[in-house]
Amino acid sequence: MRRLLGLLVPVLLLVGLLVAPSVAFAETAEPTIVLAAEAGEPTGPEPMPREQEDNAARTLGGYEDRELQFTWGAAWILLVAGVGGLTLLVGLYYLLVQRPQREAAGRR
Repeated sequence: MRRLLGLLVPVLLLVGLLVAPSVAFAETAEPTIVLAAEAGEPTGPEPMPREQEDNAARTLGGYEDRELQFTWGAAWILLVAGVGGLTLLVGLYYLLVQRPQREAAGRR
């Protein structure tokens, strides 16, 4: 029974891998939908330049330049946390694995 299951499971997985893509990409009788952007039609008016005075999105969209970006501060925080974590892991490895192995090898 185990041999039958051992052969049946890989065969079913192989059949599933071969049949699933063919079913997924099978042609259907439904018409194909063409988006307006793909058909080459204009999609709307051109956006206003960001710096233009009467652009309402300038204040509503949060386009104001900030003095210090959040990602800059987050990068330093993550760097310090990553280096600290790596140092902690290396120190624990030395204390819990490397040093006891060295001491056990010296006692023999």
